[in-house]
Amino acid sequence: MEFPDLNPTQLLIAASGAGFLLGCFLSRIASRAGATEDPRNHLIRELEADLRTVRRQYDDSQQVLAKKSEEFASAVETLQELRSAMSELERESDDVREENKSSVAKMRDLRLELQDRATETIREHMRAEEAETEMHVAKAGSDAVLSEISRLQAERKQLTDTMRILEEQVMLEGDGADPDDLESPENAD
Repeated sequence: MEFPDLNPTQLLIAASGAGFLLGCFLSRIASRAGATEDPRNHLIRELEADLRTVRRQYDDSQQVLAKKSEEFASAVETLQELRSAMSELERESDDVREENKSSVAKMRDLRLELQDRATETIREHMRAEEAETEMHVAKAGSDAVLSEISRLQAERKQLTDTMRILEEQVMLEGDGADPDDLESPENAD
């Protein structure tokens, strides 16, 4: 048998067709042989397929579990940090409350002291006003006394002068002097 000259494409098509026919022939033979195959082999293959599926799911679950474990560890760490920060804030809050209570107590004491001082200042101011009033009264009294003393001194001087003139008159009368020559008490000064 002689084969005509074929180009490479035709050769490839012929080889493919032959391979297809050979495959069909072999599959028929295998299917006839498979008909007598033990049903347990089929069950084993199904169980192996299920086992592979379960193992794949298990591996996927392990990866998810590992990821979730990392997330959980991170969440626990964050929670611990937040708890420590919260306890620190509570300590600071307690310190601020104590300082506030102390400040309020000091402020209350200072306010009472300020009230006492204000009351004492008002009393001292009133005493000062009373003393000033008394001083004005005393000054007015001393001015009156001084003016009275001045008036009395002037009166004394006048009386002294008058008395001296009278004494001189009496002496002159006793000596024979003229009473008209004597100065009048109003002219003496």
